Amino acid sequence: MSSNLNDQLKNYLRSKRVKNPINITFTQKQKVDGKWIDDFQSEQNFKHFKNVLNRKVFGNGYKRFNKQLEMLVIREVSLNQRHHLHCIIELPLRYRFDEFSSLIKRIWRNTKFGYDQIDIEKPSSQLREDGWLDYIMKDFTKVSLSTSIDFENSSVLIH
Repeated sequence: MSSNLNDQLKNYLRSKRVKNPINITFTQKQKVDGKWIDDFQSEQNFKHFKNVLNRKVFGNGYKRFNKQLEMLVIREVSLNQRHHLHCIIELPLRYRFDEFSSLIKRIWRNTKFGYDQIDIEKPSSQLREDGWLDYIMKDFTKVSLSTSIDFENSSVLIH
């Protein structure tokens, strides 16, 4: 991807901020039932997670009124070839951070490719929010930012 297009995409993502954000890294099982994880499996696994989380938070309003948490989801493969996800997810105002973190961990671990290692942080400042966004958009471990964004599950891009 050209540098100019990549810069435009980064600027677009910076303009689509998740309100009341929490920063999350989800690790993924690399192989389940003889099937290796790939981008499609990762996207489907996260979709299941997102659906369960939104149903827990919004109940019937998730399907009936399309209420959902804002989130940005970016796939990444580390240098040792481990698939994982970097996310920014809205912390609902009616949840305490620790309560919501526990819910996220429980739901993620019950997905097909969900692995135990989950890092969750409530940014302490605007500088930390900006730093996390820059970090998850880094070029170092991506073939292309445009193919790393999980557009299907990044609800903040719809608004």
